[in-house]
Amino acid sequence: MNAPEIKGWCPGAFAPMRSNDGLLMRAKIVGSRIAAAQLAALAAIAAECGNGLVDLSQRAQLQLRGVSDAAAPEALRRLDAVGLLPRDAEAERVTNIIVTPLAGLDAAAAFDANALARQLAEALQADEALHALPAKFLFAIDDGGALPIDDVDADIRIVAAGGDTEVHVTAAGVEPVCARLSDAVPTALKLARAFVALRDGAFEQRRMRRLVAAVGAGAVLRQAGLAAGTAAPRAETRARDFLGARQAGGISFAGVAAPSGRWRAAELAHLAALAGSEGLGEFRLTPWRAFLLPTATLEASENIIRVAEALRLVVSHDDARLAVVACPGAPECPQAQGETRPHLARLALLAQKLAGADGVGLHLSGCAKGCARPKSSAVTLVANAGLFDLVDRGRASDAPQLRGLTIDAAVSALATRAKEYSCRTP
Repeated sequence: MNAPEIKGWCPGAFAPMRSNDGLLMRAKIVGSRIAAAQLAALAAIAAECGNGLVDLSQRAQLQLRGVSDAAAPEALRRLDAVGLLPRDAEAERVTNIIVTPLAGLDAAAAFDANALARQLAEALQADEALHALPAKFLFAIDDGGALPIDDVDADIRIVAAGGDTEVHVTAAGVEPVCARLSDAVPTALKLARAFVALRDGAFEQRRMRRLVAAVGAGAVLRQAGLAAGTAAPRAETRARDFLGARQAGGISFAGVAAPSGRWRAAELAHLAALAGSEGLGEFRLTPWRAFLLPTATLEASENIIRVAEALRLVVSHDDARLAVVACPGAPECPQAQGETRPHLARLALLAQKLAGADGVGLHLSGCAKGCARPKSSAVTLVANAGLFDLVDRGRASDAPQLRGLTIDAAVSALATRAKEYSCRTP
């Protein structure tokens, strides 16, 4: 297998990434909220400037596919017109913030994570020293509400500490720093500046965890001028109930997803209209590749779910399609060694039998980079010269246990593993 190219950045609007189906362009959304009118406008841009497909990424950002070189300036102009374009390329590159989906609505939350995200974004963009942060450096803000984002692989996170005035600010691999909410952003910036200083531009240390592994947690804290506090052990990630008609944190909402986060422009336009007629006129983005549509009543959420179900979207955690995570694969991705998504329907039921606590049983990757799922899976199939290599309980980059499988042989191997798993499960 040819080694995949590690680009170290995600596509943006000012910095689109070329793929086999055209340019990839991401809107820039700070926080978890996007207005229904903005999503409707983005759907129209996708249909008229791209190929009509939009991906909701695991960083809770919306990515237009298949934008032509000729249409790219018009796409930029229209994104800017609806407030989905950052002020410039530097702001786009450095502002990578993910927050809890129901921020500002959740009665159980300690603070408004969206408001804090806007404050952090402004500070990042104003500090020229932090423009040296790598393009994939990610901040997370968790307000302690009903839908935590503790499974997000962030470099620096701000987390509610049990009250409405105290937070823990943590760099990946470093013990939390205790701070007042009013000091949360300055503390996060100190850790980010320490990262920039200690990394000194080394490409292989483009994420905080890698830097900490190289220099040690103590070096990061000393460089930042901070001291670790005493914090309770981080709880294990728990399953979240966010699909379907739901109530959490005192708010009703409809949770809707698409297989592997791939949406058609017509689906988004339809949902945007529903958000206006049945909901509160907005969407909430999640790192689980799903939209939450807040509503005034549970009945309104149920109405939205009935329509989404008719569109064959994912509206239940029991949907077998959720058990497979797949990247676009060939022919869309130039690095992919084979097709991925045409096999989803055939593999979903078997993957569901192998699913772990997060509901995923199979990662189907077009190459060894494993972009769609960096963490371990029960089974990972990695395309290799049109065939598949199989990794048991590992990542796409790990050594495979089986090589050169046809899709039929891969299905057989999954069936064997699903049978063995069911025999072990009480």
